[in-house]
Amino acid sequence: MPAQSTLSSDEKTKVKAAVNSPANKIFTAALARIYYAYPKPDEWSYTGLQGALAFVKDTQGVFYLKLVDLAGTRGIIWEHELYEGFEYNQDRSFFHSFAGDVCASVSSPVAHH
Repeated sequence: MPAQSTLSSDEKTKVKAAVNSPANKIFTAALARIYYAYPKPDEWSYTGLQGALAFVKDTQGVFYLKLVDLAGTRGIIWEHELYEGFEYNQDRSFFHSFAGDVCASVSSPVAHH
């Protein structure tokens, strides 16, 4: 079955609540998992984090990627600031990578069955 990236109405409600919309602007959100390349920069490992990855602009005008827990009630479980000079790569249609503070990070759609 193909990967699904569209959020349900309930999932969209969870994202809006966690991100504090409309105070913070949500541009888009999709189902995703977070991977990292550490300590080996050429080997991806799953972090165990999955949920809705939202592209957000906060009240101070700073852009972020924020991962919202959709399975529980933990709210934002991961975030990454999109700082000046941020470099983003779309390695495949479902695989996006960028440098983090310690290692490379990546998001990919979560498959739903």
